Amino acid sequence: MRAWVQEELGGPMALKEVPEPVPGPGEVLLEVEAVGLNFADHLMRLGGYLTRVRPPFTPGMEAVGRVGGRRYATLMPYGALAERVAVPEEALLPLPEALSWEEAAAFPVSFLTAYLALVRAQARPGEWVLVQAAAGALGTAAVQVAKALGLRVLGAASRPEKLPLVQALGADALATYEALPEKVRELGGVDLVLEVRGKAVEESLDFLKPKGRLVYIGAAEGEVAPINPLRLMRKNLAVLGFWLAPLLRERPLLEEALGFLLPRLGREMRPVVGAVFPFAEAEAAFQALLDRGHTGKIVVRL
Repeated sequence: MRAWVQEELGGPMALKEVPEPVPGPGEVLLEVEAVGLNFADHLMRLGGYLTRVRPPFTPGMEAVGRVGGRRYATLMPYGALAERVAVPEEALLPLPEALSWEEAAAFPVSFLTAYLALVRAQARPGEWVLVQAAAGALGTAAVQVAKALGLRVLGAASRPEKLPLVQALGADALATYEALPEKVRELGGVDLVLEVRGKAVEESLDFLKPKGRLVYIGAAEGEVAPINPLRLMRKNLAVLGFWLAPLLRERPLLEEALGFLLPRLGREMRPVVGAVFPFAEAEAAFQALLDRGHTGKIVVRL
């Protein structure tokens, strides 16, 4: 069987023949059809993710495929960029038939993150939420989930040419990062910020109304800005950290999220797929992931 192997941190991957996975107790064999790439996969390859993995290992945490002819998605710590993977049966997520394989690969991480982050922030209908990187994989999911929850969405992106996509997904207001402060002033502030940029935290706190909440999901721009607690006190603000992986072990929470998302996927919500790369070009797919010009999810297709 073929799999991509990260042989040293920070180095290139190698496409290699590896032993067939053997499912253990409670595991099943997933025939992989597509893999969704995430910025977390890139960080893991560098050794900079929240959990460290010693090489050699196979990158990728989001895969879709077949078990006994049925379609499933699964999330794993790593190992997805392979033709077959052994996964716990309880980790299999059902997939709506209305989604293509590429769309299915763009669903689990982005949509579960968007829903659970907004729920964790106690988002209420009618509130304004600022979605950063709104044309990216998480951003396009967050815009759609927020609208389904009854929120009003301010979608922000790095380039003006990305904003028509965000508007088409239902955003109520749009801005480039450059124009964002003026747009927020026009709105009188926002109630929620989904923070994915990292270095813009101080500015994001300025955007919040009193009692506003910032959900810290990531630092895609590679910098982590410090937060002065006195800034939080003055307007009674809250900053919440978010990491999807441990929440997936809370079965009632996961079932709540799937109960909300699955009936809507392929209907009022649809994953946005950017570039699709063949399995043999997975390294090029990672390069596209780091290109700020892409929109939607980067997918590797087997």
